[in-house]
Amino acid sequence: MSRIIASLRFSLDEHGAPYYQQLIKQIQQSIVSGVLSVGDKLPSSRFLASSLGVSRSTTSRAYDQLIAEGILTSEEKRGVFVAALPMISHRAIKLPHAVPSFMNDVPQKRAFDAGADMSIFPTKEWAASMRRSWLNPDLAVLKGGYATGYPDLKNAIVDYLYRVRGLECSAEQIIVTAGSRDSFLLLQHALISIDGSHHSSMTWWVEEPTYPPIREVMSAKAKPGSLLIDDDGPCLPDSEYPSNVAVVTPNRQYPLGGSLSATRRQQWLQALQNDSPSWWCVEDDYDNEFVYQGRSNVPFMQTASAHDESRDRVFFVGSFSKVLFRGLRLGFIVAPMKHIAALHSSQRVLGPSASLPIQPAVADFMQQGHFDRHVNRMRRHYRFKRDVLLCLLEIHLSAWFEWKSPRGGMHVLLNIKAEIVSGSMTENALDQRIAEDLSAENIVLSSLSLHYGDKSNQKQGFLLGFSGPSEEDMAYIIDKLRSWMEAAHGVK
Repeated sequence: MSRIIASLRFSLDEHGAPYYQQLIKQIQQSIVSGVLSVGDKLPSSRFLASSLGVSRSTTSRAYDQLIAEGILTSEEKRGVFVAALPMISHRAIKLPHAVPSFMNDVPQKRAFDAGADMSIFPTKEWAASMRRSWLNPDLAVLKGGYATGYPDLKNAIVDYLYRVRGLECSAEQIIVTAGSRDSFLLLQHALISIDGSHHSSMTWWVEEPTYPPIREVMSAKAKPGSLLIDDDGPCLPDSEYPSNVAVVTPNRQYPLGGSLSATRRQQWLQALQNDSPSWWCVEDDYDNEFVYQGRSNVPFMQTASAHDESRDRVFFVGSFSKVLFRGLRLGFIVAPMKHIAALHSSQRVLGPSASLPIQPAVADFMQQGHFDRHVNRMRRHYRFKRDVLLCLLEIHLSAWFEWKSPRGGMHVLLNIKAEIVSGSMTENALDQRIAEDLSAENIVLSSLSLHYGDKSNQKQGFLLGFSGPSEEDMAYIIDKLRSWMEAAHGVK
Protein backbone atom coordinates (compact mmCIF):
# COMPACT_ATOMS: atom_id res chain seq x y z
CA MET A 1 0.00 0.00 0.00
CA SER A 2 1.48 3.32 -1.01
CA ARG A 3 1.77 6.28 1.32
CA ILE A 4 0.16 9.48 0.06
CA ILE A 5 2.71 12.28 0.45
CA ALA A 6 0.74 15.51 0.40
CA SER A 7 2.97 17.70 2.56
CA LEU A 8 6.43 17.46 1.05
CA ARG A 9 8.56 20.46 1.97
CA PHE A 10 9.46 21.76 -1.45
CA SER A 11 10.58 25.37 -1.84
CA LEU A 12 11.49 27.40 -4.91
CA ASP A 13 14.12 30.14 -5.19
CA GLU A 14 13.07 32.88 -7.59
CA HIS A 15 16.76 33.70 -8.25
CA GLY A 16 17.76 30.10 -8.90
CA ALA A 17 17.36 27.70 -11.82
CA PRO A 18 14.01 27.40 -13.62
CA TYR A 19 11.31 26.30 -11.20
CA TYR A 20 10.69 22.94 -12.85
CA GLN A 21 14.42 22.10 -12.61
CA GLN A 22 14.46 23.02 -8.92
CA LEU A 23 11.46 20.80 -8.35
CA ILE A 24 13.05 17.88 -10.22
CA LYS A 25 16.19 18.19 -8.09
CA GLN A 26 14.21 18.28 -4.83
CA ILE A 27 12.15 15.23 -5.75
CA GLN A 28 15.35 13.33 -6.56
CA GLN A 29 16.90 14.41 -3.25
CA SER A 30 13.78 13.25 -1.42
CA ILE A 31 14.15 9.80 -3.00
CA VAL A 32 17.86 9.54 -2.23
CA SER A 33 17.47 10.73 1.37
CA GLY A 34 14.59 8.34 2.04
CA VAL A 35 11.83 10.91 2.46
CA LEU A 36 10.19 9.29 -0.56
CA SER A 37 10.16 5.52 -0.95
CA VAL A 38 9.36 3.23 -3.85
CA GLY A 39 5.59 3.21 -4.35
CA ASP A 40 4.91 6.50 -2.55
CA LYS A 41 2.25 8.66 -4.16
CA LEU A 42 3.09 12.28 -4.90
CA PRO A 43 0.59 15.14 -4.69
CA SER A 44 -1.23 15.94 -7.91
CA SER A 45 0.38 18.48 -10.20
CA ARG A 46 -2.59 20.81 -9.59
CA PHE A 47 -2.31 20.56 -5.78
CA LEU A 48 1.47 20.96 -5.84
CA ALA A 49 1.27 23.99 -8.14
CA SER A 50 -1.28 25.61 -5.83
CA SER A 51 0.80 24.98 -2.71
CA LEU A 52 3.97 26.37 -4.33
CA GLY A 53 2.25 29.32 -5.97
CA VAL A 54 3.35 28.42 -9.52
CA SER A 55 1.56 27.47 -12.71
CA ARG A 56 0.43 23.89 -13.21
CA SER A 57 2.59 23.67 -16.34
CA THR A 58 5.67 23.99 -14.09
CA THR A 59 4.79 21.02 -11.89
CA SER A 60 3.51 18.99 -14.86
CA ARG A 61 6.79 19.57 -16.71
CA ALA A 62 8.80 18.36 -13.72
CA TYR A 63 6.63 15.25 -13.34
CA ASP A 64 6.72 14.53 -17.09
CA GLN A 65 10.52 14.62 -17.22
CA LEU A 66 10.90 12.36 -14.18
CA ILE A 67 8.33 9.95 -15.66
CA ALA A 68 10.24 9.93 -18.97
CA GLU A 69 13.45 9.08 -17.10
CA GLY A 70 11.75 6.23 -15.25
CA ILE A 71 12.11 7.83 -11.81
CA LEU A 72 8.37 8.35 -11.41
CA THR A 73 5.49 6.40 -12.91
CA SER A 74 1.97 7.56 -13.76
CA GLU A 75 -1.08 5.34 -13.32
CA GLU A 76 -4.36 6.34 -14.94
CA LYS A 77 -6.98 7.57 -12.45
CA ARG A 78 -4.60 6.85 -9.55
CA GLY A 79 -1.82 9.42 -9.75
CA VAL A 80 1.98 9.72 -9.84
CA PHE A 81 4.19 7.35 -7.84
CA VAL A 82 7.88 6.74 -7.15
CA ALA A 83 8.90 4.07 -9.67
CA ALA A 84 9.71 0.58 -8.46
CA LEU A 85 13.24 0.51 -9.84
CA PRO A 86 16.06 -1.15 -7.87
CA MET A 87 18.44 1.73 -8.63
CA ILE A 88 16.37 4.25 -6.67
CA SER A 89 15.79 2.24 -3.53
CA HIS A 90 16.70 4.60 -0.70
CA ARG A 91 17.62 1.63 1.47
CA ALA A 92 20.50 0.92 -0.90
CA ILE A 93 21.48 4.56 -1.32
CA LYS A 94 21.68 5.12 2.46
CA LEU A 95 23.75 1.98 3.09
CA PRO A 96 26.18 3.10 5.82
CA HIS A 97 28.66 0.24 5.94
CA ALA A 98 30.32 -2.15 3.55
CA VAL A 99 28.73 -5.56 3.13
CA PRO A 100 31.49 -8.08 3.88
CA SER A 101 32.31 -10.62 1.21
CA PHE A 102 32.89 -14.19 2.29
CA MET A 103 33.80 -15.38 -1.19
CA ASN A 104 37.51 -14.72 -0.59
CA ASP A 105 39.90 -13.09 1.85
CA VAL A 106 40.61 -10.08 -0.36
CA PRO A 107 38.62 -7.00 0.78
CA GLN A 108 36.45 -5.45 -1.89
CA LYS A 109 37.82 -2.22 -3.33
CA ARG A 110 35.33 0.54 -4.04
CA ALA A 111 36.01 3.32 -6.50
CA PHE A 112 34.39 6.11 -8.45
CA ASP A 113 35.05 4.59 -11.84
CA ALA A 114 34.21 6.41 -15.09
CA GLY A 115 34.13 3.16 -17.04
CA ALA A 116 31.12 1.42 -18.54
CA ASP A 117 28.48 -0.04 -16.25
CA MET A 118 28.55 -3.70 -17.24
CA SER A 119 25.55 -4.64 -15.09
CA ILE A 120 23.15 -3.77 -17.91
CA PHE A 121 25.32 -4.54 -20.93
CA PRO A 122 23.21 -6.19 -23.70
CA THR A 123 24.97 -9.54 -23.52
CA LYS A 124 22.37 -11.40 -25.60
CA GLU A 125 22.64 -8.96 -28.49
CA TRP A 126 26.43 -8.98 -28.25
CA ALA A 127 26.53 -12.78 -28.23
CA ALA A 128 24.28 -12.83 -31.30
CA SER A 129 26.63 -10.45 -33.12
CA MET A 130 29.63 -12.59 -32.15
CA ARG A 131 27.92 -15.72 -33.45
CA ARG A 132 26.56 -14.13 -36.63
CA SER A 133 29.90 -12.57 -37.57
CA TRP A 134 31.71 -15.90 -37.25
CA LEU A 135 29.22 -18.28 -38.86
CA ASN A 136 30.94 -17.73 -42.20
CA PRO A 137 34.17 -15.87 -41.35
CA ASP A 138 36.00 -13.71 -43.85
CA LEU A 139 39.16 -15.52 -44.99
CA ALA A 140 41.10 -12.26 -44.91
CA VAL A 141 40.32 -11.99 -41.19
CA LEU A 142 41.59 -15.53 -40.62
CA LYS A 143 44.78 -14.71 -42.51
CA GLY A 144 45.40 -11.49 -40.59
CA GLY A 145 44.54 -9.10 -43.42
CA TYR A 146 42.87 -5.68 -43.26
CA ALA A 147 45.80 -3.92 -41.62
CA THR A 148 43.89 -0.64 -41.26
CA GLY A 149 40.67 -2.24 -40.02
CA TYR A 150 37.80 -4.51 -41.02
CA PRO A 151 35.96 -2.82 -43.95
CA ASP A 152 32.43 -3.25 -42.55
CA LEU A 153 33.52 -1.73 -39.24
CA LYS A 154 35.12 1.25 -40.98
CA ASN A 155 31.90 1.83 -42.93
CA ALA A 156 29.85 1.57 -39.72
CA ILE A 157 32.11 4.17 -38.06
CA VAL A 158 31.68 6.53 -41.02
CA ASP A 159 27.89 6.19 -40.80
CA TYR A 160 27.88 6.70 -37.02
CA LEU A 161 30.08 9.81 -37.11
CA TYR A 162 27.90 11.40 -39.76
CA ARG A 163 24.58 10.65 -38.04
CA VAL A 164 25.62 11.53 -34.51
CA ARG A 165 28.33 14.16 -34.92
CA GLY A 166 27.86 15.48 -38.44
CA LEU A 167 31.40 14.52 -39.46
CA GLU A 168 31.67 13.65 -43.14
CA CYS A 169 34.51 11.29 -43.97
CA SER A 170 35.17 8.16 -46.00
CA ALA A 171 36.08 4.65 -44.91
CA GLU A 172 39.50 5.22 -46.47
CA GLN A 173 40.18 7.88 -43.84
CA ILE A 174 39.50 5.47 -40.95
CA ILE A 175 42.31 3.56 -39.30
CA VAL A 176 41.21 1.13 -36.59
CA THR A 177 43.54 1.06 -33.56
CA ALA A 178 43.82 -0.66 -30.19
CA GLY A 179 42.45 2.39 -28.39
CA SER A 180 43.46 6.00 -27.77
CA ARG A 181 46.95 5.27 -26.50
CA ASP A 182 47.73 3.19 -29.60
CA SER A 183 46.32 6.02 -31.77
CA PHE A 184 48.67 8.53 -30.16
CA LEU A 185 51.71 6.29 -30.64
CA LEU A 186 50.84 5.77 -34.31
CA LEU A 187 50.37 9.51 -34.84
CA GLN A 188 53.66 10.29 -33.10
CA HIS A 189 55.49 8.05 -35.57
CA ALA A 190 53.61 9.27 -38.64
CA LEU A 191 53.77 13.00 -37.97
CA ILE A 192 57.55 13.03 -37.94
CA SER A 193 57.61 11.99 -41.60
CA ILE A 194 54.56 14.11 -42.51
CA ASP A 195 56.02 17.27 -41.01
CA GLY A 196 59.53 16.54 -42.22
CA SER A 197 60.94 17.26 -38.76
CA HIS A 198 63.55 15.39 -36.83
CA HIS A 199 62.16 13.46 -33.85
CA SER A 200 63.88 15.72 -31.32
CA SER A 201 62.57 18.95 -32.89
CA MET A 202 58.85 18.10 -32.64
CA THR A 203 57.05 19.22 -29.47
CA TRP A 204 53.81 17.59 -28.33
CA TRP A 205 51.57 19.82 -26.26
CA VAL A 206 49.06 18.32 -23.81
CA GLU A 207 46.40 20.08 -21.80
CA GLU A 208 47.13 21.18 -18.23
CA PRO A 209 45.63 19.35 -16.39
CA THR A 210 45.18 16.17 -18.41
CA TYR A 211 44.79 12.40 -18.17
CA PRO A 212 48.14 11.27 -16.66
CA PRO A 213 48.74 8.34 -19.08
CA ILE A 214 48.53 10.77 -22.02
CA ARG A 215 51.35 12.85 -20.55
CA GLU A 216 53.34 9.66 -19.93
CA VAL A 217 52.93 8.54 -23.55
CA MET A 218 54.08 11.92 -24.83
CA SER A 219 56.99 12.16 -22.39
CA ALA A 220 58.30 8.77 -23.48
CA LYS A 221 58.42 9.67 -27.19
CA ALA A 222 58.63 13.45 -27.50
CA LYS A 223 59.20 16.76 -25.76
CA PRO A 224 55.96 17.66 -23.95
CA GLY A 225 54.55 21.13 -23.47
CA SER A 226 51.52 22.29 -21.48
CA LEU A 227 48.35 23.91 -22.82
CA LEU A 228 46.84 25.94 -20.00
CA ILE A 229 43.06 25.70 -19.66
CA ASP A 230 40.79 28.71 -19.12
CA ASP A 231 37.06 29.31 -19.56
CA ASP A 232 37.42 29.15 -23.37
CA GLY A 233 39.36 25.88 -23.42
CA PRO A 234 43.05 25.14 -24.15
CA CYS A 235 45.09 28.30 -24.67
CA LEU A 236 47.27 28.67 -27.75
CA PRO A 237 50.87 29.01 -26.48
CA ASP A 238 53.54 31.28 -27.89
CA SER A 239 55.78 28.44 -29.02
CA GLU A 240 59.47 28.88 -29.76
CA TYR A 241 59.62 25.44 -31.37
CA PRO A 242 59.42 25.08 -35.16
CA SER A 243 57.10 22.04 -35.15
CA ASN A 244 54.24 21.53 -32.67
CA VAL A 245 51.41 19.05 -32.11
CA ALA A 246 48.51 19.87 -29.76
CA VAL A 247 46.41 17.10 -28.19
CA VAL A 248 43.07 18.65 -27.22
CA THR A 249 39.67 17.50 -25.90
CA PRO A 250 37.38 20.23 -27.32
CA ASN A 251 34.03 18.61 -26.55
CA ARG A 252 34.60 18.00 -22.84
CA GLN A 253 38.01 18.69 -21.36
CA TYR A 254 39.35 16.02 -19.07
CA PRO A 255 39.35 16.43 -16.12
CA LEU A 256 37.90 19.96 -15.76
CA GLY A 257 34.88 19.40 -18.01
CA GLY A 258 34.83 22.63 -20.06
CA SER A 259 34.29 22.96 -23.83
CA LEU A 260 36.22 24.80 -26.51
CA SER A 261 34.60 28.17 -27.28
CA ALA A 262 33.98 29.36 -30.85
CA THR A 263 36.51 32.21 -30.40
CA ARG A 264 39.25 29.91 -29.14
CA ARG A 265 38.54 27.41 -31.91
CA GLN A 266 39.10 30.12 -34.52
CA GLN A 267 42.44 30.97 -32.89
CA TRP A 268 43.53 27.36 -33.20
CA LEU A 269 42.33 27.10 -36.80
CA GLN A 270 44.30 30.22 -37.66
CA ALA A 271 47.43 28.75 -36.05
CA LEU A 272 47.03 25.57 -38.11
CA GLN A 273 47.47 27.63 -41.29
CA ASN A 274 50.87 28.95 -40.23
CA ASP A 275 54.16 27.50 -41.38
CA SER A 276 56.42 29.12 -38.80
CA PRO A 277 55.91 27.73 -36.29
CA SER A 278 53.94 24.83 -37.73
CA TRP A 279 51.03 23.41 -35.77
CA TRP A 280 49.18 20.09 -35.94
CA CYS A 281 46.14 19.09 -33.90
CA VAL A 282 45.02 15.73 -32.52
CA GLU A 283 41.35 16.09 -31.57
CA ASP A 284 40.28 13.57 -28.91
CA ASP A 285 36.47 13.29 -28.92
CA TYR A 286 36.41 12.38 -25.23
CA ASP A 287 32.99 11.80 -23.60
CA ASN A 288 30.98 12.94 -26.62
CA GLU A 289 28.52 10.05 -26.53
CA PHE A 290 26.95 11.03 -23.23
CA VAL A 291 25.39 14.49 -23.33
CA TYR A 292 22.45 14.87 -20.94
CA GLN A 293 21.16 18.34 -21.85
CA GLY A 294 20.63 18.95 -25.57
CA ARG A 295 23.25 17.73 -28.02
CA SER A 296 26.95 18.38 -28.40
CA ASN A 297 27.33 21.77 -30.08
CA VAL A 298 31.10 21.72 -30.44
CA PRO A 299 31.94 21.18 -34.14
CA PHE A 300 34.96 19.22 -35.23
CA MET A 301 38.00 21.33 -36.00
CA GLN A 302 38.57 18.94 -38.89
CA THR A 303 35.41 20.27 -40.56
CA ALA A 304 34.98 23.73 -38.99
CA SER A 305 37.57 25.45 -41.17
CA ALA A 306 37.00 26.68 -44.71
CA HIS A 307 40.73 26.37 -45.41
CA ASP A 308 42.34 23.19 -46.66
CA GLU A 309 45.56 24.09 -44.83
CA SER A 310 43.96 23.80 -41.40
CA ARG A 311 41.69 20.82 -42.28
CA ASP A 312 44.72 18.85 -43.41
CA ARG A 313 46.43 19.41 -40.07
CA VAL A 314 43.74 17.88 -37.81
CA PHE A 315 43.53 14.21 -36.84
CA PHE A 316 40.46 12.93 -35.02
CA VAL A 317 40.73 10.17 -32.37
CA GLY A 318 37.81 8.12 -31.01
CA SER A 319 37.34 5.01 -28.87
CA PHE A 320 34.76 2.29 -28.22
CA SER A 321 36.17 1.20 -24.85
CA LYS A 322 34.21 3.61 -22.64
CA VAL A 323 30.98 3.10 -24.57
CA LEU A 324 30.97 -0.71 -24.80
CA PHE A 325 33.49 -2.20 -22.36
CA ARG A 326 37.07 -1.46 -21.33
CA GLY A 327 38.47 -4.84 -22.31
CA LEU A 328 37.46 -4.27 -25.94
CA ARG A 329 40.51 -2.01 -26.53
CA LEU A 330 39.33 -0.72 -29.86
CA GLY A 331 39.53 2.82 -31.22
CA PHE A 332 40.07 4.66 -34.47
CA ILE A 333 41.70 7.62 -36.18
CA VAL A 334 40.03 9.80 -38.81
CA ALA A 335 42.93 11.19 -40.84
CA PRO A 336 42.97 13.81 -43.62
CA MET A 337 43.08 12.13 -47.03
CA LYS A 338 46.35 13.92 -47.75
CA HIS A 339 48.14 11.98 -45.01
CA ILE A 340 46.56 8.53 -45.23
CA ALA A 341 49.61 7.04 -46.99
CA ALA A 342 51.95 8.24 -44.23
CA LEU A 343 49.81 6.63 -41.51
CA HIS A 344 49.63 3.38 -43.47
CA SER A 345 53.42 3.43 -43.80
CA SER A 346 53.86 3.98 -40.04
CA GLN A 347 51.42 1.20 -39.28
CA ARG A 348 53.42 -1.20 -41.44
CA VAL A 349 56.55 -0.27 -39.48
CA LEU A 350 54.92 -0.52 -36.05
CA GLY A 351 52.62 -3.42 -36.92
CA PRO A 352 48.83 -3.49 -36.45
CA SER A 353 47.86 -3.79 -32.78
CA ALA A 354 44.05 -3.76 -32.92
CA SER A 355 42.44 -7.17 -32.54
CA LEU A 356 41.05 -8.12 -35.95
CA PRO A 357 38.83 -11.09 -34.94
CA ILE A 358 36.65 -8.90 -32.69
CA GLN A 359 36.06 -6.24 -35.36
CA PRO A 360 33.41 -8.17 -37.38
CA ALA A 361 31.38 -8.57 -34.19
CA VAL A 362 31.53 -4.83 -33.43
CA ALA A 363 30.57 -4.08 -37.04
CA ASP A 364 27.53 -6.39 -36.81
CA PHE A 365 26.56 -4.90 -33.43
CA MET A 366 26.51 -1.46 -35.02
CA GLN A 367 24.80 -2.51 -38.26
CA GLN A 368 21.98 -4.26 -36.37
CA GLY A 369 21.25 -1.03 -34.48
CA HIS A 370 22.29 -2.48 -31.12
CA PHE A 371 25.06 0.09 -30.64
CA ASP A 372 22.72 3.08 -31.01
CA ARG A 373 20.12 1.52 -28.72
CA HIS A 374 22.79 0.71 -26.15
CA VAL A 375 24.17 4.26 -26.17
CA ASN A 376 20.67 5.73 -25.79
CA ARG A 377 19.87 3.38 -22.93
CA MET A 378 23.17 4.12 -21.17
CA ARG A 379 22.66 7.86 -21.63
CA ARG A 380 19.46 7.66 -19.61
CA HIS A 381 21.05 5.29 -17.09
CA TYR A 382 24.13 7.46 -16.55
CA ARG A 383 22.06 10.60 -16.27
CA PHE A 384 20.14 9.05 -13.40
CA LYS A 385 23.35 7.86 -11.71
CA ARG A 386 24.77 11.37 -12.11
CA ASP A 387 21.70 12.81 -10.40
CA VAL A 388 21.93 10.27 -7.57
CA LEU A 389 25.55 11.29 -7.00
CA LEU A 390 24.68 14.99 -7.04
CA CYS A 391 21.98 14.39 -4.44
CA LEU A 392 24.43 12.50 -2.22
CA LEU A 393 26.95 15.32 -2.51
CA GLU A 394 24.35 17.93 -1.63
CA ILE A 395 23.23 16.01 1.43
CA HIS A 396 26.63 14.98 2.80
CA LEU A 397 29.56 17.04 1.47
CA SER A 398 28.42 20.60 0.75
CA ALA A 399 30.26 21.95 3.82
CA TRP A 400 33.68 21.14 2.39
CA PHE A 401 33.37 20.74 -1.37
CA GLU A 402 32.07 22.55 -4.45
CA TRP A 403 30.88 21.08 -7.75
CA LYS A 404 28.82 21.75 -10.83
CA SER A 405 26.29 19.50 -12.48
CA PRO A 406 28.01 18.31 -15.68
CA ARG A 407 25.86 18.54 -18.81
CA GLY A 408 27.58 15.44 -20.12
CA GLY A 409 30.34 12.94 -19.51
CA MET A 410 30.87 10.21 -16.94
CA HIS A 411 32.34 12.01 -13.94
CA VAL A 412 31.66 14.89 -11.55
CA LEU A 413 34.56 17.16 -10.62
CA LEU A 414 34.52 17.63 -6.83
CA ASN A 415 36.62 20.64 -5.80
CA ILE A 416 37.82 21.12 -2.23
CA LYS A 417 36.78 24.60 -1.11
CA ALA A 418 39.62 27.13 -1.15
CA GLU A 419 39.36 27.87 2.58
CA ILE A 420 39.63 24.17 3.39
CA VAL A 421 42.79 23.83 1.27
CA SER A 422 44.38 26.99 2.69
CA GLY A 423 43.64 25.85 6.24
CA SER A 424 45.24 22.46 5.70
CA MET A 425 48.74 22.01 7.12
CA THR A 426 50.09 19.10 5.11
CA GLU A 427 53.24 18.47 3.11
CA ASN A 428 51.43 16.70 0.30
CA ALA A 429 48.31 17.96 -1.47
CA LEU A 430 45.25 17.57 0.73
CA ASP A 431 43.35 15.52 -1.86
CA GLN A 432 46.25 13.07 -2.06
CA ARG A 433 46.39 12.81 1.72
CA ILE A 434 42.66 12.06 1.90
CA ALA A 435 42.96 9.48 -0.88
CA GLU A 436 45.88 7.80 0.89
CA ASP A 437 44.00 7.61 4.19
CA LEU A 438 40.86 6.19 2.59
CA SER A 439 42.89 3.65 0.60
CA ALA A 440 43.47 1.90 3.94
CA GLU A 441 39.72 1.24 3.91
CA ASN A 442 39.91 -0.17 0.35
CA ILE A 443 38.53 3.00 -1.21
CA VAL A 444 40.13 4.29 -4.41
CA LEU A 445 39.83 8.03 -5.12
CA SER A 446 41.27 9.84 -8.15
CA SER A 447 42.95 13.04 -6.93
CA LEU A 448 42.64 16.09 -9.16
CA SER A 449 46.12 17.35 -8.19
CA LEU A 450 47.75 14.27 -9.77
CA HIS A 451 46.45 15.37 -13.17
CA TYR A 452 48.74 18.42 -13.17
CA GLY A 453 52.27 18.44 -14.53
CA ASP A 454 53.01 21.80 -12.87
CA LYS A 455 52.47 21.21 -9.15
CA SER A 456 52.72 24.94 -8.33
CA ASN A 457 49.39 25.71 -10.05
CA GLN A 458 47.47 22.53 -9.24
CA LYS A 459 43.89 22.53 -8.01
CA GLN A 460 42.69 20.00 -5.46
CA GLY A 461 39.69 17.74 -5.43
CA PHE A 462 38.48 14.41 -6.76
CA LEU A 463 37.17 12.98 -10.02
CA LEU A 464 34.03 11.06 -9.15
CA GLY A 465 33.21 8.70 -11.98
CA PHE A 466 29.54 7.79 -11.64
CA SER A 467 29.03 5.51 -14.64
CA GLY A 468 30.89 2.47 -13.32
CA PRO A 469 30.06 2.07 -9.60
CA SER A 470 26.76 0.94 -8.13
CA GLU A 471 24.60 3.41 -6.19
CA GLU A 472 25.50 1.45 -3.04
CA ASP A 473 29.22 1.93 -3.63
CA MET A 474 28.79 5.64 -4.34
CA ALA A 475 26.87 6.08 -1.09
CA TYR A 476 29.46 4.08 0.84
CA ILE A 477 32.39 6.15 -0.44
CA ILE A 478 30.57 9.44 0.15
CA ASP A 479 29.83 8.34 3.71
CA LYS A 480 33.52 7.54 4.34
CA LEU A 481 34.62 10.82 2.78
CA ARG A 482 32.16 12.72 4.97
CA SER A 483 33.47 10.90 8.06
CA TRP A 484 37.05 11.86 7.17
CA MET A 485 36.12 15.53 6.76
CA GLU A 486 34.12 15.56 9.99
CA ALA A 487 37.01 14.04 11.92
CA ALA A 488 39.51 16.46 10.38
CA HIS A 489 37.36 19.48 11.29
CA GLY A 490 36.19 18.35 14.71
CA VAL A 491 32.58 17.73 13.74
CA LYS A 492 30.77 15.38 16.11
